[in-house]
Amino acid sequence: MSSEGNPFMSDFTADPTVSRASYVGKVATLYAMLLADAILNAVTDTSVNTLELVVFVTFLQVLLRFLSLMLLFLLATATLLFRSGMLDVLLRQFANVLGVSALSLLLCLGTRAFRIILLSNNTPPEAYFQYDGYFALYVVHNLISVLFYHMAISATFRLSDPVFYDARVWRRV
Repeated sequence: MSSEGNPFMSDFTADPTVSRASYVGKVATLYAMLLADAILNAVTDTSVNTLELVVFVTFLQVLLRFLSLMLLFLLATATLLFRSGMLDVLLRQFANVLGVSALSLLLCLGTRAFRIILLSNNTPPEAYFQYDGYFALYVVHNLISVLFYHMAISATFRLSDPVFYDARVWRRV
């Protein structure tokens, strides 16, 4: 199908290799950031025992999660839905990703803030899990983090679906 005379397809088919390369680069960066966040999650609660380092890791994790959301947003900007102003449809398609991302970020902040408070009170690391609130927050945070990683990766696969770039599909909506 030619892009001439079709306002929905202008700029989408101009140079598909540039778009594909850009998409792959963004996805590879996102995966690297998710891996870095997962590694930080795995080692922070067992290996990081200084207040300064926990504050730094907290900042780094919040930054990684925020940048992950921004990369997902950049991936979504290439879709026909975004470019044609059908943001409500796009939001409905990916609302669960946004919700889990926000929840995961809040739980990450809560867990790290709790840990910072425990560290500033000179609580030994082996005593952290004796606090029911910390243990519950830690478990829920890690479970939701795995869900966040899964949903972010799934969103990249969904955003690569040609249906998000085909005007014929969305004319019926």
